[in-house]
Amino acid sequence: MLKIALVTLGILAGTLSQAQAQEDQPRSRLPSMTVTASATREVVPDIAVLRLSISTERPTASAATEETARTSQTVLAEIRAQGLDPRDLKTAITVSPMYDEERGPQGQTLKRALRGYVARNALTVRLRDIARAGALTRSLIEKGANVLEGIQFEISEDQRRTDELRVQAIKEAARKAKLYAEAAQVRLGRVLAVEPDPDAQALPLRAAPAVSGGVTAIIPVEPGVEQVTARVSVTWEITP
Repeated sequence: MLKIALVTLGILAGTLSQAQAQEDQPRSRLPSMTVTASATREVVPDIAVLRLSISTERPTASAATEETARTSQTVLAEIRAQGLDPRDLKTAITVSPMYDEERGPQGQTLKRALRGYVARNALTVRLRDIARAGALTRSLIEKGANVLEGIQFEISEDQRRTDELRVQAIKEAARKAKLYAEAAQVRLGRVLAVEPDPDAQALPLRAAPAVSGGVTAIIPVEPGVEQVTARVSVTWEITP
């Protein structure tokens, strides 16, 4: 009886070991199917990003910097008067030498002489009311911003919208996986992994062309629509 009991325990232990081995088997070794799917929605941008500069050229660096600073104060005062959040304004100041160059027939530089210096204050303004973008741009140009580098449009982050797109993407992945499994005559098992690839993102933003000089009319601004997409990759275990 003791031998029989020991044999029985040995068989049971072997069975449990095999089951544990299957459970511990790396996912990469399991027969599996990975499906990538996406969900897309058209969204109207709700943020305008204005990029303007105050640029001044003078014979000396100090003179160029002083003039740019004076004009910048007027432009920044106008921005503050519009009630914009200070966190939505960014400035970047540079001073660069300017040269006059004489070139030969092969394009080589024959003579180079210092002409002066350019001081530039680049402004980035995030406006959360797109309807005001054209009028604000004109106002800043009138106050002294003499280079308009462009107006871009952004979509504010919306976690609920992102989550809805993720759910739609996973449902689409499940539909595809079921279709592929039926065609391959296999069965879907448990889900081994769900990976966002990548997270919800908007496609590249459009920008208005850069202009310089005076503006006599309100700049028309039309944001259009952008596509927001969520992508996921889902991996299923497959069985015969």
